Amino acid sequence: MAVVQMKYINIMGPVRMFDGFVLEHIINKNIQIEPSYKTIRTHGLIPFEEDSTYDRLKKRMQILNEKIGAKVETFDQDSLAGEILGDFDIGATYSFIETLEKRFDEHKSAIANLNTEIREREQIINQIQPISELEVDIHEMFSFSFMKFRFGSMPKENLEKKKDYLDELDVIYVPVSEEDDIVWLSYFMPTQVSPVIDNVFSALGFERVKISDQVHGMPKLALEKLSAEIKELKDRMKHEESDLESFIEKEHARFSKLYTIVLYRAKINEVKSLASYIGDTFVLTGWLPHKDFAAFEKKIESIDHIVLSSDDPEYVMTSTPPTLIKNKGIFKHFESFVTLYGLPSSREVDPTKLLTLTYVLMFGFMFGDVGQGLVIALAGAYLFFARKMASTGMLIWLGVSSTIFGFLYGSIFGNEEIIRPLFISPLHDKNSIMNILVISAVYGAIIILISIFANIINSFRAKDWGRMIFDKNGIAGLLFYGGVIVCLILSLLAGRVVLTTAAVVVVIIIPMIMLIFREPLENLLRRRDRIMPREKGMYFVESSFEIFETVLNFFSGTLSFLRVGAFALNHAGLSLAVWSLARMMSGIGGIIVVIIGNLLTIVLEGLIVGIQCLRLEYYEMFGRFYAGEGHEFKPVRVADD
Repeated sequence: MAVVQMKYINIMGPVRMFDGFVLEHIINKNIQIEPSYKTIRTHGLIPFEEDSTYDRLKKRMQILNEKIGAKVETFDQDSLAGEILGDFDIGATYSFIETLEKRFDEHKSAIANLNTEIREREQIINQIQPISELEVDIHEMFSFSFMKFRFGSMPKENLEKKKDYLDELDVIYVPVSEEDDIVWLSYFMPTQVSPVIDNVFSALGFERVKISDQVHGMPKLALEKLSAEIKELKDRMKHEESDLESFIEKEHARFSKLYTIVLYRAKINEVKSLASYIGDTFVLTGWLPHKDFAAFEKKIESIDHIVLSSDDPEYVMTSTPPTLIKNKGIFKHFESFVTLYGLPSSREVDPTKLLTLTYVLMFGFMFGDVGQGLVIALAGAYLFFARKMASTGMLIWLGVSSTIFGFLYGSIFGNEEIIRPLFISPLHDKNSIMNILVISAVYGAIIILISIFANIINSFRAKDWGRMIFDKNGIAGLLFYGGVIVCLILSLLAGRVVLTTAAVVVVIIIPMIMLIFREPLENLLRRRDRIMPREKGMYFVESSFEIFETVLNFFSGTLSFLRVGAFALNHAGLSLAVWSLARMMSGIGGIIVVIIGNLLTIVLEGLIVGIQCLRLEYYEMFGRFYAGEGHEFKPVRVADD
């Protein structure tokens, strides 16, 4: 199975060796540490005090590293302890970090100021561009005796809210351009009312840019001057960026080393917060993959004063093993669907392989088309290999399945007249609709039976005998549902109803007894003192309703898979509509209809089919056997920070 088996470990040693031991043998060694004071019931065990010495420094360095891009340095085993646990001046490190922060703040401020200046000049250019051919001094134009002119920016929201009010004033305003929530505008007003109008615009958040202070002479010359100033400002920005890059390059090595030391030391303290001590002895507990235990045990045996003990998960009562699932190839791509529902516990079967096979098969059945399938497969291959989008790998296999079923249906881009179907034509064969629906129901019955077997296996691994034998998805349900299907198959083959007395006993009476008397039979199996429940009448009423619910559940679950066939027919019908519409058009119009119709089918119907497949997986399959109550395996790693 893909669920990796775990080993529970307990490590004890001198407190003075704790930091060095954790650094060399726990961090980055695929080991998850558990709170030992919760998992070990020993008198006198005391948790270490939480040490947050490096937490604040680590956060500040992580923020800085978003700009610096340093990677955690690696050291060989011989020099690791010396580099990390050697002399470390935390005060000098804080001073160094403050120097870096100050330089980045200066850079941010300088770039913001330069951008502001560039933006103002660009807006002034927009303002005077319409009068660029006038032979008049700009300074004189903005110094009229009876008219005042203003230019600047204000919040767009304020302008929209007060637009009606401004229209009633003696002012003409002309928006020039917009930037996010800001609008640049000019307004003109009579000189005698300028103080009042200026106060109104100021109250609305208007920030004035004095063009006359920055622009002189003829408009054409002014535009040339402004363009030259913008170029100079952009050159200054490039110079500022270059200076910052040189600064980062100069300090990169020092920051990288200090960053690595701080991350390691913070991680050691994090592990210590989960450990405990008794006297001068520390205690660490945790989990590691079973396959790694032998090598780890051998390494620990070579260390003086360190004691290692271990247990298999079934003997550990105070902690549950974490889940690490490993799948390869096609199954790896569909792992995310399983984790979205929930991780399997250590006693559950990893359903990834079952989900992958059934999902791919259902998708192809519901969306069978050679051309559209190839488009999906090629798109998935491009996104997965070229764009490195791991989650799109499943599209390759869904496209392949769709292509295979396309050959079975004889459909290429929705056209069923180009190639002959290898199996069935959803809309052209006389009995195709009924055949597809019957196949869907049979497929659903097989999935339900597989789910029942999976539940029996999971119950056996969890030693939950009551669930394994008496549950509707256990042996009782298997006898009933499986027996009904066998009787139905025999009846179809014989051409008459086949239902013998023995069949009635095995298929109906025994399962009903197991379901009705589940609680007393389970109590008897577990050798409990009380066999029958106290409220016998209410218990039998509830059991009767449970039998009805079981029958209904199996019936409705089987019918739910009819949607697989319904979507296959729907896909064929939609494709037929696209080609019918295309034939009504002539020339290039018909080609456009075919292209757009197929694209919409691939995107919209493909998405809907994918969702419906996932719904059937979750509700009709996972709901019968899979709890997904595991928790993720999280080994101690510096790189995760």
